[in-house]
Amino acid sequence: MATKSSRPSAVFVAVALFAPMVLASSETAYASSRMAQANLSGNAFFPLVVGATWKYKELGGPTGGSALTIHVLRAHKISNGEAVDVQDTMGAGTFTAQYIVGANGAIEVEASTGSGSTKMTITGTSSYFIPSASQIASCHPCHFSANFTTAVSRFSMKEHLAETATSMGAQTVNVPAGTFHAQKLQMAMKITSSVSGVPFVDTASYAVFLVKDVGVVETGAGTVSTSVMGHATNASTGTEELLDYTP
Repeated sequence: MATKSSRPSAVFVAVALFAPMVLASSETAYASSRMAQANLSGNAFFPLVVGATWKYKELGGPTGGSALTIHVLRAHKISNGEAVDVQDTMGAGTFTAQYIVGANGAIEVEASTGSGSTKMTITGTSSYFIPSASQIASCHPCHFSANFTTAVSRFSMKEHLAETATSMGAQTVNVPAGTFHAQKLQMAMKITSSVSGVPFVDTASYAVFLVKDVGVVETGAGTVSTSVMGHATNASTGTEELLDYTP
C-alpha cells in the first residue's frame, strides 16, 4: 500500500491501497495463516480481510523514515454490497476509507482525512480501478477513468481520475518482511479539476509489486506533479517496503 501523491494525497492512497504473489518460506507462512480468513474483495491481489494489518517504511522522498500502518477495521452488509472500513496511520495523521464491494466485484471508495476545518472527504461516483486477479499479469495496459468529489470544510470540488496500469512481469522482491515472488505493475494516474475556472492537473507515476494473498509488498520510487494554469511543480517520492503483515 502506498502514498504516492501531491495535492490529492488521500485519492492516491485510496486508489492504491492494497493489491498483490509470494515465495519460499515467507510465502508459505503468510498464505497458510490466511487460508481460514475471508477475503471480502474476492481478488487475491487486493486482500480485504477484517483484522489484517500491514506495516510499511518509507525510504527517501519527503516522508523518508516514516512508518505507515494499514488496518482493516470491520465490514458490514449494505444495500448494494459489502462495506469494508480501512484505516491508515502515518505519524500523527490518520486516513480512513470505506471500500464498497458490489455483487459484480466492482469496488467504490469513500475516504476522509483530518478533522474540523481541515477535514477532507472523497466520494466516488464510480469504481476506482483495481485490476482483477486475471488482469494483474496481462495489462498491456489496462485503462480506467472515474469521477469523484473532494470536499474540504464547506468547499467541494468535482474531479476526474484517469488511470493506466501496465504489467511488467514477475520479479523477486526482497523487503524486510521477507523474499517474495511478485507481479510488477507500472502505474500512471492523472487527476484533473477546476477551481473558480482555474484548471488543476495532478499526475503520479510509480511501480507497485503485488503478492497474491498478501497485498503490496513494495511501492517503487516515483514522481508526482501538480500543474496550475500550465505551471508545474514536480517532486520525487520514495520507496515503500513491507515491514510486517498480520492476517
